[in-house]
Formats: sequence, structure tokens, C-alpha cells
Amino acid sequence: MSLFNNFNINSLPLWISFMLCLSITAGGLLVLFRFRQTRNSNSFHYLQYFLILLYVYGYYSLWSDILLSGFLQMDNVEGVATLVAQMGAPFLLISLIMVLLWVARVQQRSWPLLLGISMIGGAAVFASQYLWAGPLMDGVRLFCSSLAMVSLLVVAATLATGKQEIVTDKGRRLLIALAAAAGLMHLTVFSSLTDYQHFDTVFVLYFYLLNTALVVVYTYQATEGLMRPQLSLDDFLVKHGISKREADILRGIYAGKTNKEIADELFISLQTVKDHSSRIYQKTYVKNRAQLMALVRESQEV
Repeated sequence: MSLFNNFNINSLPLWISFMLCLSITAGGLLVLFRFRQTRNSNSFHYLQYFLILLYVYGYYSLWSDILLSGFLQMDNVEGVATLVAQMGAPFLLISLIMVLLWVARVQQRSWPLLLGISMIGGAAVFASQYLWAGPLMDGVRLFCSSLAMVSLLVVAATLATGKQEIVTDKGRRLLIALAAAAGLMHLTVFSSLTDYQHFDTVFVLYFYLLNTALVVVYTYQATEGLMRPQLSLDDFLVKHGISKREADILRGIYAGKTNKEIADELFISLQTVKDHSSRIYQKTYVKNRAQLMALVRESQEV
């Protein structure tokens, strides 16, 4: 039966949350791909993997659990939904390793130490909940939440105590707040709030929002350590396959000289300058002098 056949006013918050999660996902991926050329350090790659894997976990585990339990009509549907959700757990675990690798790298900390603290802390939280509340219906989900909570709090603590200036002061405070909030939200999984009718719907929305915001803030506020390495003009020439004669022409263009001035300086005809310039435009995928000069300047910015 189609999910939409079961649509009613009570399910409206669920569908609103689902559409918002799709929008957040699209926005997060857009940011990642938009900056894939200018953010090429390993630290940013770890953050990319973190967010992508987190999205996979969100749709595979959190949303599949909600949608299957709420709309699929079959015997033992809750058991099936739980089993499907549990199969997404490895994506979350790997994503947490990625975010710990990221914060260890940008703050020059030992990632095995941070990983060890997170694993031990997550296991301790899970064990204490087990001893306090007794056997758990979905132990995998609760263990994932325990590990996610502790790992993100470790990230927040590392950012708060780190000495490296990876973002502006305002950006650092915001990153710390987002990491802490993304971790502490998992405390609700162990509370009576789970009895609330729309708990899962609200939880998954904040799950997407806070983790995406963490990556987006870092992407836009990162300092030069994350930016594309500065290229010299010679590096630019090599990167685009510019020949020696074309390089002479390009240097003249970059210096602001006219075609005639370049021709007189190099003792070549005006048409030769125009021909070389045309090939340079083709190799650098620009259409005119202004775009070429802008491209060269951009490649040399930090």
C-alpha cells in the first residue's frame, strides 16, 4: 500500500519533517560540492565523509524505522523496522570516526586517544542505561545514540581546548555549541520524551539540522589552513598546460598590456598574439581577458 494512502492530519508533522530533512540534505550536499575544489585538505575530506555517511544513516535507519513502523501494514512490522534500522548502524559508527579524525587533525591531537575516549565513554553510558532501565528493546539504536553523544561531546571539548586557530573566534564558539548540541540531543533517547507521539519526527529533524550546520559553519568560516594552497603563476601555467610562448603572452596579459604592446615586446605579429591568446582561453575555459585575469588572481588567493 502506498504511504500516501495513509496520509491524515496526524501524519502531517512527519511529512513536514521529512521534506525539511530532504531540503537540509540538499543544502548540505550543495555546500560540500560547491567547495570541493577550494577545500582540498584531508581534514575537510573527513568532514565530507562524516556528513554524507550521517545522511545515509539518517535515511537508512532513522527514517526507515519511522516510515515502516508508521505506515507498513504487516505482521511484526516493528521487528522488521528495527532490523532494517539496525543495519544502518555501521554508517553512523564510521561517520563518528570521520568527525573524530577531523577534529584530531585540525587541532593536532591524537586520534586514537579521542577514539578510545569516545568508545569507552559511549559503552559506559550504554551500560549504565542498561543497568538502570533493564533490558532494552532496541539496544543497537541506544548504543548508537550513546556513542554519538559522547563522540560529539569529545569533538566539542577538543574544539574548546584546542590551540589551533581553525576558524574565527565567533565561528569557534558556534562550532562548539553545535557539536555539544548535536551530542546532547541524544540524551532525549534515554528520557520519557520518547513517549511523545512525534518524538522521532522532531528528533530526526534536529539530527539533520545540527550536524549539517556544524559542517556548513566550518566550511564557510575556516581559516587559510583549509583553503586551497596558493599557486604561483608558474604553477598556474603548469596546471593548465600553457606552452612557453603562450606563457609569455599570458604574462603580458596579466601585466595589463595590450596585444600590440605584447607583440612589440616579443617581436611577433599582432595576429600571432591573438592566436596564442585564443588557445590560452580554450585551455583555461574562459572567454576573454577579464575572465582570464580573474582566474589567475583567484588561483593565487589564500
